Amino acid sequence: MKIYNKTNFGWGLFLTAIGLAMLATSIWTGFDIKGTILMAACLVLGATFLGRSLSHALSREDKLAELDERNRLVKLRSKSAALTWSQWLCLALLILSRLPVGLFGREICAALTIAFGLMYLILFVTELIALAYFDRKL
Repeated sequence: MKIYNKTNFGWGLFLTAIGLAMLATSIWTGFDIKGTILMAACLVLGATFLGRSLSHALSREDKLAELDERNRLVKLRSKSAALTWSQWLCLALLILSRLPVGLFGREICAALTIAFGLMYLILFVTELIALAYFDRKL
C-alpha cells in the first residue's frame, strides 16, 4: 500500500483519530446529538481523505484540481472578499461600540472600541503589506 498524497493522508489520520477519540468519549460519557454528528463527520471525512490519498487515480485528480487556474482564482477571490467583509464588519462594530459614549456620555464600551480599533488597524496594515508585496513581486 503506497501513499500518493501525504497531505490528505495526514488530514485523514488526524480526522479519523479525532472521530475515534470522540467515539470513545461518547461511549464513556453518553451520546448527544451534536457530538454524534461531529463524530460522524470526522470519521467520514477522515475515511474519505485516507481513501483518496491511497488511490493513485484519485490523488492525481486532487492534485490536478489543486493546480487548476480557475480553482486558484476562486480561492484568491474568496479570500479577498473575506478580508474586505471583515474590514467593513470591524468598522461597523467600531462605530457601534462608540454609540453608547455619544448617547450616554459614559465610556461603557471603551474596551470594545479599543479592540475593534486594533483589529481594524491590523486588517488595514495587512492589506497594505500584501499590496506592497504583490506589487513588487508581480
